[in-house]
Amino acid sequence: MTDPTSPMPPDQSPQQAGVPPQAAPFPPGAAAPPPAAQFQDGTLAGPSVPTAPGRRSNARAWIVGGIALVVVLCCGGTLIGVFNGADNPDPKSAAASASPSSAPPTTAAPTTAAPTTAAPTSAAPATTEPAPTTAPPTPKPKVIKGRGDDVVRIRELSELSVVKFTCKCTSNTVLKSDGDGLLVNEIGSYSGKRWINLEDDSLTTQFEIEASGSWTLTIGTVDQLATKAPTGKAAGKGDDVVVLGGGAAAVKITHRRGDSNFVVHAYSLETGEGGLLVNEIGAYSGVRPLSAPALVQITADGYWTITPA
Repeated sequence: MTDPTSPMPPDQSPQQAGVPPQAAPFPPGAAAPPPAAQFQDGTLAGPSVPTAPGRRSNARAWIVGGIALVVVLCCGGTLIGVFNGADNPDPKSAAASASPSSAPPTTAAPTTAAPTTAAPTSAAPATTEPAPTTAPPTPKPKVIKGRGDDVVRIRELSELSVVKFTCKCTSNTVLKSDGDGLLVNEIGSYSGKRWINLEDDSLTTQFEIEASGSWTLTIGTVDQLATKAPTGKAAGKGDDVVVLGGGAAAVKITHRRGDSNFVVHAYSLETGEGGLLVNEIGAYSGVRPLSAPALVQITADGYWTITPA
């Protein structure tokens, strides 16, 4: 191919095919046109169209910039160097710009996010809230009825309890416990209360009953069967178990219209100390030390009273 910058041989026709005619010479002082550009495929470009002084064409720059802008907006900037390769004299640089795999991959630095801690809630979910622990209900007093002599077996009681025994009898009436011994020994009808299992080593497992008539035996807790005297004053007739309230340190005890034994035992509910207070036959009146509140058992066949002294 002929170099457009070399002089034409003298024997070559100025109208040779493929060679454009030479432009007319510019007047003196005018800028000479630039030499014909050569494309990368080796073909010659046509003569440049002269532009007015001071207004150089910027068409290629706009095309490259426009394509580069589209590539940046749509696909990233990895292909921008392809359009600038003509102006880069270093082919290695152009290849490096054109090949996306030649550049080392960019790895974003891992970011460690601080753990997110949920703010504590004031109310726990109703489904996960544990149910409040409640004590099992106390069984109702056990009531046993019969007639005549009998042996009543019960499960072993592990706590202090109260028994109430009534009998419509005409002769001897006896109630015995295999743990506490003789509880009742009367002639004729009887109605009264006694405590059992006061001592840890004397637990009741059965009762022996001697009766000439029908009887009823009721077994329950102190709270269920004992007589309540919250003010510290109590009165009654016959055998009884009393929870005596108040804060007295001494009490006056009386017994009247009675002919048989009159016995009083008392134990402090705060210290557990106590014992026998009165053991007389017939009528009685006196003051005895007693630390209230207390649990009191009375054995009597007449009327009795207990008042703070």
